[in-house]
Order: sequence, then C-alpha cells, then structure tokens
Amino acid sequence: MITTRTLLLGSVAAFVVAADAQAADMPVKAKPVQYVKICSLYGDGFYYMPGTDTCIKIGGFVRAEINYNAAAPFQSFTNNANAQFFRGGDQFNTRSRAVLTVDARDQTEYGVLRSYLAGGWQFDSNSSPTLSLPGTGVPTAGGAAGAANSPQANNNVYFQRAFVQYAGFTIGRAVSIFDFMNTTRYSYQTGLLYRDTNDIGENVFSYTQDLGNGFSISGALEDYTPFSRPIHDLGAAGPGTFPGPFTANLFPIAGSGPTSSAWDNAGWHIPDIDFNARVDQVWGGAQVMVGFHRNDARYYDTSGGLTAAPAAFGAGPAINGVAYPADKWGWAAGAGFEVNLPWAKGDSFAIQGMYCVGWAGRCILNNFTFRSDQMFALVNPGAISKLGLAWVDDAYLANTALTGATSLQLTTAWNVYAAIQHYWTPWLRTSLYGGYASYQANSSAVDTLVCTPNGFGSGCADWAAWQIGTRTIWNPTRNLDVGAEIIYTAMTKSAFDGAIVTFAPTGAAAHTFQVGTTNVLAAVFRVQRNFYP
Repeated sequence: MITTRTLLLGSVAAFVVAADAQAADMPVKAKPVQYVKICSLYGDGFYYMPGTDTCIKIGGFVRAEINYNAAAPFQSFTNNANAQFFRGGDQFNTRSRAVLTVDARDQTEYGVLRSYLAGGWQFDSNSSPTLSLPGTGVPTAGGAAGAANSPQANNNVYFQRAFVQYAGFTIGRAVSIFDFMNTTRYSYQTGLLYRDTNDIGENVFSYTQDLGNGFSISGALEDYTPFSRPIHDLGAAGPGTFPGPFTANLFPIAGSGPTSSAWDNAGWHIPDIDFNARVDQVWGGAQVMVGFHRNDARYYDTSGGLTAAPAAFGAGPAINGVAYPADKWGWAAGAGFEVNLPWAKGDSFAIQGMYCVGWAGRCILNNFTFRSDQMFALVNPGAISKLGLAWVDDAYLANTALTGATSLQLTTAWNVYAAIQHYWTPWLRTSLYGGYASYQANSSAVDTLVCTPNGFGSGCADWAAWQIGTRTIWNPTRNLDVGAEIIYTAMTKSAFDGAIVTFAPTGAAAHTFQVGTTNVLAAVFRVQRNFYP
C-alpha cells in the first residue's frame, strides 16, 4: 500500500514537472494586433497613425506628357531661345513627373492643426544631368549633344507645397491669396497672360478669418522673388551694339535676345502685401483682391561715378554718398467669380480680371523666365521674318541727364480671362478658355530715350496679346486622366510695331526682322494616374 502510494505521488510529481517544462517552452501570448483605424473627420483617405490622434493621408500622382511648341508643363514658346524658331531650338519637349503628398491633421482647442507636403521628381527634355537621371541635349546653337543647359535645368527635384496651418494662419509654400481662378481645372497650361501660383506656389505668411456661411477675409505677406520683374535702367549702355535703326538701349544685352533688359532692382526689402474677401457656396464662389508691391531700385550710377543725383533728377536719397531713386509702391486689384452650371455635374464657368500698376509680374506671368523681360520672340523665319517684341517691366529708371524724369516711373498692365467646362459624360469633359492682356509703359523716360530717337511716337513700348485654347480629358477608368490640349497665342499689337531690326540670333548670322503681330500654336498630350491628392 505504501509502495503504491509512493509510486502514485512520484508519477504526479513527474507529470507536474513535465507540464511546467512544456509550458516554459511555449511562446508568450502575443499582444492584440493594432489595426489601422479609418479617420472620417476630414474625408476619404485619412487614417489614424497608430498610437496617436493624428489623421494622415498619403497621395500623389504620376504623369507623362509630350509638348509641341511648348516647354513642360505646357508653357508656349513665346520667349527664350526656343521661341526664336531657328534650327537650334526645340520643337518638342517631354516630361515625366512623380509627386507624393502627405496631409497630416490634428484636432486642437484652436481648431485643426494641419501640415501639408507635395513634392517629388521629374525629368524633362534637356534637363540637367544627375547621377540617377543622366541627360544630354543639342545646344541652341546646334552641334554635338552635351550636358543639357535648358530653362528647365537642375529641375529634377520638384517642390510644390510645404506649409503649416493653425488657428487661421498658413505659413510656408502655398498658393497666393491673390489667386482666384484655378487654371488646372480648365487647362494644362502655365498661365501666361495672368498669374496663377497654383503650379509652384510661393512662400507666404497669411491669416484667414472665417466669417461663417462660406464668407472669409484674408491678409498675407508673400515672397515675390520667384515672380519678380525688372526695374529697367534705360540709361545703362549695353555690352554690345546691333545694326539697324534701334539704339543699344533697346537691345542692352548682346546675344541674349531682342528685349532682354538689365535689371536695376535693389535687394528684397519688403514682402508683397495682399488681401482678399471671398465667398464659397454650393453655387460656386467669388473673390475680390488687392495687393501692394514696393519697387526699389539700386543707384543712378551703379559704377560709382556719381556721388549725387544728376540735376535733372532733383534731390534724392543717398547711401554712402551715392544717390538712388525714391522707392515707389505699386499695387494690383482684381475680382473673379466661378459658378457651377446646371447642365451636368462638374460643369462650371469662371471669369476674372486684374489691374496692375508698377507690378507687371502680378498681371503677366511671362513663363517663369526669371532672367529677362522679353515675352515674345521670332516666328515664321524666312524671306520675311517676323519678330514680336514686348517688355514686361515693373518700372523704368532713366540713368541719364537726357530726360526730365525725377523718379521711378511705374508701368500699367491689365488682363481678363474666362473659361468654361462641360462634362459630356462622367468620363469625358472638354473646356474652352481665353483671355486678353494689355501693357503700357507710361514712361516719359521710354518716350525720350527710346521712342523719339528711333522715330516712334510716345507709347512705342506698349503692347497687347490674346489667347484661346481647348482641352479634352478622358477617364477610361477612375483616377486615370488621358488629355489633349491646343492653345493659340497672338499679339494684337507689338511694341515698336512696324520697325525693321537686325540682330544675330544665337548660332546664326545677323538677320533682318520686321516687328509686328506674331503668333504661336502649341499643343500637349498628357497621361496622369492620380491617387488620393
């Protein structure tokens, strides 16, 4: 009996030890998996970042396009070397672009805290080569292909947005509050006869006050430097001369094109100041806007030869004994409205107008040239080559005693633009758009130093142009856009109209041109795959 009991207890003890050993070998029970949770506060595509109250959305697009008589993204050839339409210029351009967007939002006691980023990579015809994106191109003057040096050089990285929004403030790279009409809704083009910062944005510090029922007012300080235009020094002698009836004042930079001005702008001293009042309703929206831009020039004589203003200028301020023109404020005003049409879902009509004094760069974008004030160049070279000329300057400075100008003289520009879009089916839509822009030099200095010596009457630098275009987009499947667009740009009045000029285009012998009405026909075909924007 005792033996039996001993065996039984021993067996139980052995079983317990074995069970404990087996339990020790078993894995520890895993914690429950924390699945991604949908955030429905801000619309489709948002989810909570695990372990936080932050809602985030990842989006972007991939795009490929080919342009005819235009540089990507669909900037018609109306300036720079390609617009001269000589053998050394391009007729086609291509671009591939990939963009990622990140939208992160939190609820706070002062409203939504939002940060937004949009950027990526791209590669164009003649893009500057990199280690990962090699590229070569034929120089404008012709010859063997080499490392590219185009207006799109060094643009393999694309940077569009980076801003923080909180308690009504927007700080960072965003759209100007002066903008209203969204070009991308109706066109692939980069706006030419009006300025739209939607494509690349600009650095802003803005505040928006929501008034309720869709009404709001905004104010902003904005960095204008990417869109700045020249203060044109008419008294500066150019490094080269050109045959023909015009003086070097008209062609101040040899080899760079017929209207490429030297800049006499001072450094950036004061940001642009913008305000708007707008309403957004079910029927559409409307906005009025006004802005202020200060024109600051350098000295009357940048060589240091003058220690005071010439007598013709009268007394003026001076730094280190060298005089300069008094600063002048330019301004711009505009208004626009957009209405949703009842014919089909998505149909809309928009129109806007702008008026600019001493701020030509607000009314006329000028294709992101950054370097010069030329807008139109050669078209249809042949037995009778045509040349369209246009200055896009903010102000004029007469650095000479030959004129009675006493200060900066501000230019005037205005435009009107309209567009309509119709959905034939939910998968097929077409837009039609057009606009007109006018520019006036408003300068006695231009009249005295340029117009009169060359046989023109006053206002010889004034010009006007118009555009008309249409785009059709087909969606064979959701979030896939296949689109084609054509646009015609023409001058109704060229600056220095009727003149006969001679200059040597890059890579060519001196040639004679007749100044007058010119036109450019451009087209684009684009395929774009969108995911949550």
